[in-house]
This record gives sequence, structure tokens and C-alpha cells, in this order.
Amino acid sequence: MGHVGPPHHTIRSSLLCERGSVLLETAFAIPMLFGIAMSLIWCLGVATTALSLGDVARESARAIARGESVEVIARKTNEQAPKAQLNIDQSAESVRVELTQYVSLPMPMFDGLGLTVHRSALAARENFSW
Repeated sequence: MGHVGPPHHTIRSSLLCERGSVLLETAFAIPMLFGIAMSLIWCLGVATTALSLGDVARESARAIARGESVEVIARKTNEQAPKAQLNIDQSAESVRVELTQYVSLPMPMFDGLGLTVHRSALAARENFSW
């Protein structure tokens, strides 16, 4: 009787085929994982920017509502959020500070894609008439 089972060359070719498919799957998976990681980093950057802009807007609106100089507060706001656009609206009763900043994707191939983060704060004027 002869050899029972598949010939050796069939086993070898199926192993080579499996190695090739593993290589191909890895070649597709690595860029996808990189893209997912960069997206998560970008999302964290957007969230951090939104939180800091909100804090700066609140602090600035309260300071102006207390009677501090608008020019001084605008300078401090620009130091704390240098990439943000500042808009201050004042009325007799309140002060509104708006900050807007564009956050782009951290990947050069997607240049021009991103989100605009907008935060504003409203503070009632404080009258210190004793």
C-alpha cells in the first residue's frame, strides 16, 4: 500500500497560501488601526479645546461683568486661547463672550477637514452700589 493522506506538496501550498493571506490582512489592518488611533487623538483634541474655550469664555465674561477693562480682558483671553476668535457683546444688563476655534484633523492627507468649536458665556453685570 502506498501513502495515505494528502500529498506533501498540497500541504506546503496551503501553508504558503495562509501566509499570504495573513500578510494581506496585516497590510490592510495596520493603516486602519493607525487611522482609528489618529481619529481618537483628534477627538480628544476637540474635547480639550471645547472645555478650555468654555472656561476662558466664562472667566472673561465674569471679569468684564465685574467692571474690569475690556481691553485687558481681551488681551488675557488672546493669551489663553491664541488660535480662537474673540467676540464680546455688551449691554447694560449683561456681557456675552464668544470664542470660536477651528480644529483640523492631525493627518496631512486630510488637510482642510476639521470642526469649528464654538463656546460662549453670558454674565449679568454686577452693580456695586452700597
